[in-house]
Amino acid sequence: MKLLYLDESGSTGIDLENKMQPFFVLAGICVDVKNWHTTNDYFEQEKIKIYKDLKSIEIHTNELFNSNPKSFFYKNYWKDNLIILEKLVDLICLLNIQITSTVIYKKQYKKHFGNNIIVDPYLYAFAILYNTFNQSLAKINDYGIMFCDELQKMQKSLEVLYPKLKIENRNIIEKTFYLNSKKNNFIQIADICSFYINKYHCIIKNNSTMDSFKKEHCLRMYEKLSKKFGNIKNNINLNDFDNYFEM
Repeated sequence: MKLLYLDESGSTGIDLENKMQPFFVLAGICVDVKNWHTTNDYFEQEKIKIYKDLKSIEIHTNELFNSNPKSFFYKNYWKDNLIILEKLVDLICLLNIQITSTVIYKKQYKKHFGNNIIVDPYLYAFAILYNTFNQSLAKINDYGIMFCDELQKMQKSLEVLYPKLKIENRNIIEKTFYLNSKKNNFIQIADICSFYINKYHCIIKNNSTMDSFKKEHCLRMYEKLSKKFGNIKNNINLNDFDNYFEM
């Protein structure tokens, strides 16, 4: 059995004009149940070696990358925080996991649906990953379960979506479980991956206001992840999955 843990980056709901967040990314971290304990325990012990406070502090990539006075990581020099992130990416590249993602360019998304858009990009991206995950499970005759960060505003909408999703998708069992990300390493790993996939797309689309140092850092982190895990920049065909939504 496979477990898929999801986390997003660039969420602005149905506000698709936000110039600071032009992309929405939903990343999935897939781990086989037989490797779960070994992988989780290894990440747990190694992340503390990178930064001891991660034993009790949740990894919020954006807080490390853009720490503000309210952030726990604000006490550190900003370049030291980037070093922490780089070491975490290096650690992720040692794990026995797979990474997948759905990338939505919000301008294109809005253009496709028109000005009366009512579908949050999260739901659209979730449908894509749900189908992709099921197809990969079917190919190996296996089953899987999906886990998300606690998203109260999305749970009701996902309940409406499930009956449509499962019509042809029979290898995913149960509905999605919602986890407290503070207590789950794989959701935090997904947070790191979704962040760098998002930044990569912002940079190549010239939608980034970062300085050159941070841009180079983001491109390098994305390259590390992509080199290890293959094509993690799965742009979606907006003509797919229209049947899952009643517009």
